[in-house]
Amino acid sequence: MTQLQVFKTAFIALIVIFVLCIGYAFTKGSDTKRLEITEEHILEEDGKHYLLIEDRKLKISEASFQRIELDENREYTISYSYNKLIPKKGRVENISL
Repeated sequence: MTQLQVFKTAFIALIVIFVLCIGYAFTKGSDTKRLEITEEHILEEDGKHYLLIEDRKLKISEASFQRIELDENREYTISYSYNKLIPKKGRVENISL
């Protein structure tokens, strides 16, 4: 492989990475909602916790999951993000009373 071919290959790889990053940035969505959470909204699979909110399966970290106390509070403000290309999945960014 000549030096020119290496530069062409590297340049094409950089363009592909740039296009993918721009595509991801424009398809990222986020939302914040005040919702009542019940036990029906909580799902556990393979040791990971999820919240089912408006037909979305939102992955929630263990620390955020520990903040949910259904006995004392039912309404929480939930901030989450998702990719518009895969709207049925997402991630809880923040949860608070």
